[in-house]
Amino acid sequence: MKEIISNINFEKPKNKVIVVTGLGIGEETKGNTVEAFTKMLNAHTVWRSGGCQSGHHITAEDGREQMFSHFGAGTFDGAKTHLKHMVICPTDLFNEAIEVEEKGVKNPFDLITIDKECISITPFHRAISRLREIMRGKDKKGTVGMGVGEAIKDSKDPQLTIRAGDFSDDEETLCQKIENIRQNKIQQAQKLILGLDQLPEEAYEQLEILYDQSFVGSTAKSFKYTADLFKIVDDNYLNEMLSQEGLVVCETSHGALLHPWYGFIPHTTQIDPTSQDILGTLQKQNYSGEIVRIGVSRCYMTRHGAGPLVSFNREMTDSIQETHNNWTEWLGEFRNGNYDIVAMKYAVEISGGKKSFDGLMISYLDVLSQKNEWQICEGYKFNGENTNLEDYFEMENDIITGIKIYPNTQDEAHYKHQLQLTKLLNQCQPILSTLKPENNKTMVDTFLDYVEEKIQIPVVAEGWGPKAKDRKIRSGYEYLFTR
Repeated sequence: MKEIISNINFEKPKNKVIVVTGLGIGEETKGNTVEAFTKMLNAHTVWRSGGCQSGHHITAEDGREQMFSHFGAGTFDGAKTHLKHMVICPTDLFNEAIEVEEKGVKNPFDLITIDKECISITPFHRAISRLREIMRGKDKKGTVGMGVGEAIKDSKDPQLTIRAGDFSDDEETLCQKIENIRQNKIQQAQKLILGLDQLPEEAYEQLEILYDQSFVGSTAKSFKYTADLFKIVDDNYLNEMLSQEGLVVCETSHGALLHPWYGFIPHTTQIDPTSQDILGTLQKQNYSGEIVRIGVSRCYMTRHGAGPLVSFNREMTDSIQETHNNWTEWLGEFRNGNYDIVAMKYAVEISGGKKSFDGLMISYLDVLSQKNEWQICEGYKFNGENTNLEDYFEMENDIITGIKIYPNTQDEAHYKHQLQLTKLLNQCQPILSTLKPENNKTMVDTFLDYVEEKIQIPVVAEGWGPKAKDRKIRSGYEYLFTR
């Protein structure tokens, strides 16, 4: 049995960055893990990347609760937040600041800095995103409906992109940029509804937003307010932040299996959830401190919204209590599945490979501890028509044991490959094996030993509940988090 360390006062690390990466399809408890490291190690800053459509719910020791979408998960513990490689929504950011202030966080506007290159969404990105999903009918892609993906797609065109550094432009210039976006989205909407005599009733609400020019001026004002209220910075600030003695924790939204090119298209995000943007920036900045990379997952799989979940388990979905992840209008059902070795290995590989990780944090062990046995998905059985499975999967005696990574071309052939991969996964069923405690081990230790053997990354931390105090460092791995 591996001993776990209570939340003792670790020696404050000098110039260390902990990069937290989700190794699932979201909801792996990244936010709780970031908060735990922040609190336990007295981190001075949380570097948040990804998109504001991803909310990390935190329950503080004193009972305060908050869904953080811009502010870092360590905000209740006094850490500052820096947004870089992040898509933001100024109005939501302002409202979030007011919420955390009402919950006792002093001067929240001074606690957050925004890199000038951060992309901003507008109401028109949000409206077209929702309209697309509505017009898909029953064939849903799965979306939060915030418009983050739309803004990222537009970012290749400067005429359709507004970054935080643009917020200080004069109002007339901002209005023109926002109007460009509105007109572009109207054109896209017209193509979506072309030739249709009747639209779904909910589509009209999104069309009304697109055709309402009054949103242009109000959006421009919200950008100007953001420039006045929050500090917008360049990479000089990043260098100062990284050179400051102590710890920075990096909090990325989404999970690796939602990667825009290596995820299961079209059920993906447009942001990079594998932390490669953060790691690349640290290298570019010639960061000389220590980098510790932690992969996070639950002891079972989850998926909120449409898309493959080969190990889906109805009994687990119905029986495991989920406090904050439930059915939503845009994402649909929150589903659970057995821990999936095939999917986890693929997530690790597309995130840089097992050698790029220092350890794993596995949570929801309080659920596992109540079980006398635990089923694991070790392979897939394909139930569709005969096809060239070897182009997509590693095979052993007609059993799928791994998912192959397509060469990094990011072209039409790549897209079609991932699209076909998704179709194939939807025709697979899990091959399960059952773990039972042996040799006086607990169910938890049996499972964690199994994961270490199969994934070949050590489990260095454990999560046993929703609060920071429920996360522990395993004995022998303290060195990762101290000097």
